[in-house]
Amino acid sequence: MFNKARLSYTIFFTVCSAFFLLFFLGSWIAYVLIDGVISRHLDENLVKTVKGIRQVVETSATLSSRAYLRAVAEQHLSTVNMQYMRSLSGEVSKDEAQQESRSRILAKTIGSTGYTYIIDSNGVLLSHPVSLLQGTDISEWYFVKEQINRKKGFLEYEWQNPGEAKPRKKVLYMDYFDPWDWIISVTAYRDELGLLINPTDFRDEIMSIKISEHGYPFVIDQSGLVLAHPTLSGNVLAKDNEYRDLFDKMLRARQGKLFYEWTDPQINEKREKVAVFDTIDQFGWLVAASGYVLDFYGPLQSLKKLFWALVCLGLFIALVISYYLSTSITGPLNALLKQISAEQDLSVREEQNVSGKNEIEALSDLFSQYLKKLNDRNEKLRELLEEQRKTSLDLNIYKEIFENTVEGISISDSEGTIVRTNPAFEKITGYSAEEAVGQNPRILKSGKHPPEFYAEMWAMLKEKGFWSGKILNRRKNGEIYPEWLTISTVKDKSGKISNYAAVFNDITELVRQQEKIHYLAYHDQLTELPNRLMVQDGLRQMLSECKRKKEKLICLICDLDNFKTFNDSLGHKGGDRLLQLVVERLRPLLRLEDTLGRIGGDEFVILAKTGKSSAKFALSISERIFSACADPLQVGEQLIYMTMSIGIALSPEDADEAEELINRAMLALNNAEKTKGNSLSFYNQAMEAEVQKKINYLAKIREGLKKSEFIPFYQPKVNLATGMVSGMEALARWLSNGSLVSPGDFIPVAEDSGLIVQMSQQLYEKAFSETAALIEDGYELKLSVNLSPIQLQSVTFLDDLLTLQRNSGLAAKFIELEITESTLFENTDHVLSLLRTIVDSGFTISIDDFGTGYSSLQYLKQLPLSTLKVDMSFVSGIGKNRDDEQLIRTIALLAKQFDLQIVAEGVEGKEQVDFLRQLGCNDGQGYYYAKPMRLEDFRSWLHSTGVKNG
Repeated sequence: MFNKARLSYTIFFTVCSAFFLLFFLGSWIAYVLIDGVISRHLDENLVKTVKGIRQVVETSATLSSRAYLRAVAEQHLSTVNMQYMRSLSGEVSKDEAQQESRSRILAKTIGSTGYTYIIDSNGVLLSHPVSLLQGTDISEWYFVKEQINRKKGFLEYEWQNPGEAKPRKKVLYMDYFDPWDWIISVTAYRDELGLLINPTDFRDEIMSIKISEHGYPFVIDQSGLVLAHPTLSGNVLAKDNEYRDLFDKMLRARQGKLFYEWTDPQINEKREKVAVFDTIDQFGWLVAASGYVLDFYGPLQSLKKLFWALVCLGLFIALVISYYLSTSITGPLNALLKQISAEQDLSVREEQNVSGKNEIEALSDLFSQYLKKLNDRNEKLRELLEEQRKTSLDLNIYKEIFENTVEGISISDSEGTIVRTNPAFEKITGYSAEEAVGQNPRILKSGKHPPEFYAEMWAMLKEKGFWSGKILNRRKNGEIYPEWLTISTVKDKSGKISNYAAVFNDITELVRQQEKIHYLAYHDQLTELPNRLMVQDGLRQMLSECKRKKEKLICLICDLDNFKTFNDSLGHKGGDRLLQLVVERLRPLLRLEDTLGRIGGDEFVILAKTGKSSAKFALSISERIFSACADPLQVGEQLIYMTMSIGIALSPEDADEAEELINRAMLALNNAEKTKGNSLSFYNQAMEAEVQKKINYLAKIREGLKKSEFIPFYQPKVNLATGMVSGMEALARWLSNGSLVSPGDFIPVAEDSGLIVQMSQQLYEKAFSETAALIEDGYELKLSVNLSPIQLQSVTFLDDLLTLQRNSGLAAKFIELEITESTLFENTDHVLSLLRTIVDSGFTISIDDFGTGYSSLQYLKQLPLSTLKVDMSFVSGIGKNRDDEQLIRTIALLAKQFDLQIVAEGVEGKEQVDFLRQLGCNDGQGYYYAKPMRLEDFRSWLHSTGVKNG
């Protein structure tokens, strides 16, 4: 009746496959793990065998080489003793006997570079292949001290000849001849000892080592010469040798494991072999253990056979278990199907459909037929209940949404009469449902929109069926408010409009916030003045109006002098109050049509139209500003005296575009700020040319830094009393496209832009390294380098300086940092602390161009100085200007009081040298001695000049 075989087959094959796969994977994993363990164990045994062979070879070779050195030393001792006996017998003098002994000893060579030398107990070299070394005291050499102490025996040490990259290990044997106090030392490099060794000394011992049944060890040197092998001899790298490539691979690899094919002499066939090899670097020998793969890895073959036996066993067990499970499961199912078929009234056709399926499918079909009858009876009832429930739920949902939404909703009929409103409608408009129903929505009309607005609204409703937008309506209390309104048409089944649904939100708060954001976007929050954005928009409108009316426009940008200092002193709140007071002074000066705005921290802009002479009008406004700010400003309990700098640009003379006019007024302001205290400046084209020149220089300087074009030139400093060179100053030079750029052109630009920090690092790196090289050549010169105030404000300056100094190898005591008096003007406490730390690190500090700034004696007392440098402007006045001479005398006296060295810059004549020497000035620097030079020229100057190095 039923197809009993299909399910049982499925179960049988599924269970059998699962059991077999599980057993196979388990066996395979176990095989892989065990195979790996055995392989590693076999490989470790091979490596240990090679290490043992290597140890035997190294030990034998070392003993053989040492025996050779000892034999040579004893031979030399015998020669010396024989000559000693000849001197005692009177046959030769003692000197002749010693000379003959030296000659015979030196005639004996040891390997390629080995030799014999003789020292006495004081460490004096009595004999050496290099005759110039004889008589040299080498007692301070560490291995010579050991020789003097021991006098006999072996000694290992390292030796590095001139020109060699690193030391090499050497071995010596020494013997002592007491009558002449001679320590005779025979020495050779360890890596050349192989030349002294006879392989026959250890060949039998190596070949006696047993490695598997057919395995054996062998030894060859780097040239391919066989030192030990059971069958091979000669050079295995010869062209006619069939195994040349094999041995060549081993020699190049130096260490490792190699599989290869080798002809078995017993069967005259090639078999796979494996060799584990290592290199003895001391002798340049390759040591290897070789054998057939089957000999070494035989256990792995047995393991593989065991694995396949287990796989076959697993397959048999899986077949038995699968058969048992399939019959156990399908038997009860077949019985159940027979019972159900008998109870169910199946037609012949239904029974045929069931009999073509397996047991599970047949059982499922029987239950499906039963359930289908039940479902058919209840389907109509379920449909009726679902339709009723859905209708009720939709009505409740719509009611809840209508009553509880925060948007106001009104529903009107096709004539526009309100028929329904929700609670939010009353909350927003103030009209209750009773008041609104029956009315037209025109009761909310504000009168703020023209008729065209409503005509467009109704046109869109008719065309698209909805309208949405912002509208101003009136509440019941008369208040006009903004709302976002959406009106949609509702049509009946015939397609005619039956109702209008209006949904709206009160957006009063949103509009208020938008207006606030708009105000903040265009106004300064502190002063409530127009900000830069609004000033630019207003300026564009004013320029456009001036063009139409042919009027002129004045743009003044005012900047508070020293505002940062006041702000730091008063605090930010005090600084803000100061700005507000300034605005209060400026506002009364302007006309209603003029514009006052704040475009920066302490920068204000004034825009004024005029039909008169624009320059004269600008001067008038500026004078009023200066006068208004003349009286002190009261900030808290402090009176602040404030001055301003004003930059002026005129339109259309200077510019007719808003951005360009402001930029040119800023250029004029920058020029005015060069003269502090109520100064003003009109824009001119030269300012823009100067800025463009600076921009071009900045680009070139950055490119020069990338190419490392900034190099140090050295100008010597000479001791005025002795005439000896005491040091030199490294001066920045820029070699661009093969020509030098004037320092006056690029250093101020680098200072202003901050690039002086990167430029100084390049110069320091080169100057420190080049000075270290000069000191190695015997010139102990002190290097002076300039230090910019900007560098001292960098938080990483000290770390960068110490890194450059350490990397160069130049000791800090050879470096002097020159600062200017202006260095102390900003952040004084930080600068003083940093300079003290620099001095504590080993550097010295000097003040450059002393006398040209405004240093106080208090600063001189606090600074950790070592030197004062007299500016060249004073030195040039010697013999010409008594004031300059008197000033130099004062500086010299001041330096003595503070125990400081004095260096005079710009020395160009002997009269200046004599004057400075009489005052006790220590060093001079200038063209009288030499101009600034590159390192190569400076070396030549040091070599050729009569002035000696100090």
